[in-house]
This record gives sequence, structure tokens and C-alpha cells, in this order.
Amino acid sequence: MTAHAQQEKLLEHPGFNKLLILVAAASWGLSFIVMKDLVSKLPVFRLLAIRYALASAVMVIVAWPALKRALRSSRTLKLGLLLGLLNFAAYAVQTLGLSLTTPGKNSFFTGCYCVMVPFAVWLIVGERPTARHVLAGAICVLGIGLIAVDGEAGFNLGDLLTLAGAVCYADQYACLARWGEGADSLVVTTLEFIIMAIASLLTTLVFERGFVMPSPTLADVGSMAFLVLVCSCFDFWAINHGMMHVDPAEGAVISALEAPFGVAASVALYNEHVTVRMLLGFSMIFLAIIVSEAGDALLARLRR
Repeated sequence: MTAHAQQEKLLEHPGFNKLLILVAAASWGLSFIVMKDLVSKLPVFRLLAIRYALASAVMVIVAWPALKRALRSSRTLKLGLLLGLLNFAAYAVQTLGLSLTTPGKNSFFTGCYCVMVPFAVWLIVGERPTARHVLAGAICVLGIGLIAVDGEAGFNLGDLLTLAGAVCYADQYACLARWGEGADSLVVTTLEFIIMAIASLLTTLVFERGFVMPSPTLADVGSMAFLVLVCSCFDFWAINHGMMHVDPAEGAVISALEAPFGVAASVALYNEHVTVRMLLGFSMIFLAIIVSEAGDALLARLRR
């Protein structure tokens, strides 16, 4: 077997693709710390426009040969366009929801996409959710709730908007399951970034006019480089490629590890205190992964 064939086989292996999703979840969790500083200096959509314009430029350079070939495929074009629009819509309503609700509830309701993915796949792909998928998603959402929500009661418009964002995230995974087979993940990710950059630019021109850009510091440049190269170029490709080759419900549960990784980064870098509730939430998410991976065997034993 040639080196190229071995590489192709590795890129299609479910275990390797689950590892890609896990690495992306870990770095996205760390990105909350990076975003915290940049959002205090730049409006949200101005930041997104810069981030995804730079990411688009990097990905065009990396994927140019494949991009020229794939542009002849209407399937790839449509998937990239769809993912870009869904991702931007998710960011937009999640951000608007955050302005109308608490950060904890915003994080929790966003994390509810885990339990939505099997039903989104049912709607878009036509595959009925199994008991294992529903159980794993429910346990995962419960774990995220224990981590994110701290005595914050009541349901408001911000919560509803955040849930709408979660639906968009779930739909992305379902679309990858429906149309991702045979698509070039690098090209799809590049097209996704271009759509998000254009949509963010138009939004900031309409709603964030009059803002004067501050002079960036060396730390700002480093933070933006991390967001562009790691959290955008690598992570989005890893998620897109991984979700094309694994069960979407299982992939969604693994990606939900973003929440505990984010809290762990906050504990390590911001001296946030670890509580019993947090540890219980982490345990629930890891239990959800176990159920997602081995749930059929566990449920069969329980039935017996």
C-alpha cells in the first residue's frame, strides 16, 4: 500500500475522525478565553468579519488546486453555501440571545444541539433516531446544564433565540451527513468561510458603523492568529471532515466536550473555582460519550 493510500485510509477511519472532532472541541473550549479579550475590544460581527476573511484567504491558498476542481461540482458548492449560511445564522442568533439572557443559560441552550442532532438527521436524512442516540443526547444536555446554569430561572426571548441557534448547529451536522459523502472537506470549509466572511461584513457595515478600530497589540495579533489558524482553519475542517465519516449523533456528543474543556481552561487560566456541580456535569458528559459509543450493548444488557 502506498503512502498516499495509507493516508486516505486513515482520513476515512471513524476512530481517527472522532479524534479530529475531540481535538477541535478542546481548542474551541480554549478559544473562549481568547475571544473574551478580543470581544472587549471589537464588536462581535467586526471580529467575525476579520476572523473569517483571514481564514478564507488561508484556506484558498491551502485548497486552491482542489478548489478549482471542486467548483465544477454543484453538490460541493451547495453544501459549502448551506453550511456558511447555517453557521452565520447560528452565530447571529446566539449572540443576539446572549444580549437578552445570561451567559450560563446561553451556553446551556446552545449545548442542546446534542439532543437535536438525531432528530435533525431524521428530518433531513430520513434515518430514525435510536434509543442510544436520544439517551446519550439527553445525558449530555443534562451535563452541560450542570456546568453552565447556576440558579438562573425563567425562560425569555434570549433563551428562545439561543435555542434557534442550537437548531442551526444541529442542522449543520445533519447536512454533512446528508450531502457530505464524496465532498472535499477542505473545499467545503473554504466556501463556508467565504460565506461567513461576506455575511459578517455586511452585518457589521449595517449595524456596527462608526466604530473606530483600535491599534492592535502584539497579544491581539497572537490571539487573532490562534483564532484564524487553529480555531477556524483547522477546527472547522476537522469538524466538517470528521462529521462526514462518523455517526452524526456520536460526533455531536464528542463535540459537546467543548463545554468542559472551556471550563477547564477558565479554571487553569482565570482561577475559576471547581465545584461539585461542575464535576458532576463533566461526569455526565463523559457518561453520554460512553452511552453514545457502547449504548446498544448496554441497552441490550439492561433489557435482558
